[in-house]
Amino acid sequence: MRRHSTGFSLIELLVVVAIILIIAAIAIPSLMKSRMAANEATAVSSLRVINTAAAAYHSTYGNGFVAQDNPLVVGTSGQRSFCVDHSGVIRFDGTGAAFPVGAICPIGATALQ
Repeated sequence: MRRHSTGFSLIELLVVVAIILIIAAIAIPSLMKSRMAANEATAVSSLRVINTAAAAYHSTYGNGFVAQDNPLVVGTSGQRSFCVDHSGVIRFDGTGAAFPVGAICPIGATALQ
């Protein structure tokens, strides 16, 4: 009587699963960093649009506001808080500390290059 082995053994399946887990462990942190970078790029883009609209509003009605944008969860959704000052320069705080809503953009915040 002959034994014909078809399929994979348990050891082979465990080796494949281990390799997949190792690859996932390497890829997930870089995925999170790229997601945070995308969130921050979207925040900057939104601030540019909001600032343009605020400038148009100010030229029409004579008053305006300062745009703010903070990460929902520091370290997960973003690492930096952004604001736009009256001159249109987008500034950020690298610690992710929230700028108060409606407050003037702090002078100590770093200008975005």
